[in-house]
Amino acid sequence: MLTLYVGDLHFSGWSMRGRVAVAEKGLPVAERIVELDWPIRESPDGVLFAGDGTDEREAGIGCACDADELAEADVEGILEDSAMSLLPRVPILADTETGAVAGDVVSIAEYLDEIAPDSGPSLMGTTRRQRALVRSISAWASHDLPYLREGASYARSLRTAPGIPGPGAVGQARWLCDVVSGLLGRSGGPFLVGDFGLADVMVSTYFQQLRGWHIGIDDPAVRDYARRLLERPSVADHIDQARAIYRAIDEAPTGSPQWILRHYRYHPGKQLLHDWQRDRCERLVNTTAAEAVRLAYRGLDLEQITQTLAQTYEVPPERVADDVTTLFARLSPV
Repeated sequence: MLTLYVGDLHFSGWSMRGRVAVAEKGLPVAERIVELDWPIRESPDGVLFAGDGTDEREAGIGCACDADELAEADVEGILEDSAMSLLPRVPILADTETGAVAGDVVSIAEYLDEIAPDSGPSLMGTTRRQRALVRSISAWASHDLPYLREGASYARSLRTAPGIPGPGAVGQARWLCDVVSGLLGRSGGPFLVGDFGLADVMVSTYFQQLRGWHIGIDDPAVRDYARRLLERPSVADHIDQARAIYRAIDEAPTGSPQWILRHYRYHPGKQLLHDWQRDRCERLVNTTAAEAVRLAYRGLDLEQITQTLAQTYEVPPERVADDVTTLFARLSPV
């Protein structure tokens, strides 16, 4: 059985690449999400800092994740003896039948082509020349566009109002378009190396970023390529799923406990709420607050939460009401 470990769909552009590659091959796969960017340190005054790890161990390929979170998702223990237990990051593809573990998108694509050469497109290409070109494009897309990756991020591109691109992002977007134009001219299209493959997977996140950040594309051929790429089912389906978390906010009654909490991720074990849009974390400091949040996630309104807590702790409802109202007022994003 194949298992794909990915990060939060609305955070991780690397996970998008892994998911698109696997989807293109059409193989049955189990997917496990390892949540990213939970706070890892706390200042003396109680401020929580989100992040993946110390800068000197930050992943350059893939999204670094917490080793314990990854181990918890690895219920078969297949990652335990692999290099990925030392280099925790997503995406990771594991094969329980062979024991193989692929820990970056290029390795994932190569493994998929090896085990299923006749299923879906040949991600790495069909000739030595194509494979060399695909690896070269993939390396460039992985390493050489940091201003675009950070200044017009994939995560923010999924929001309705991502903001203004950072310094250098637009310039690298132009470079991306120039390179894509040249590759299309050499291959004849419709994709970068002719047929769809890993090279297109690697730039798919960037063209989502250009679209989400409203960075225009001047070259008509590149505009057409971007449209084909983003309309491809494997890419479009991923982006639709990644945006689901924002649709969930819009579907809840504004101001309700559900609407408030849908602005957060919740980690029950750490008793932490993370508002990823404002990079703000809230620690639930007592069991009553944690229970109020749990009840809200079950769909109860403020009155129902108050009554339930009053019955649970055998106190008058009016004694609970102020605490419940204050909690959700503090958590409210507006």
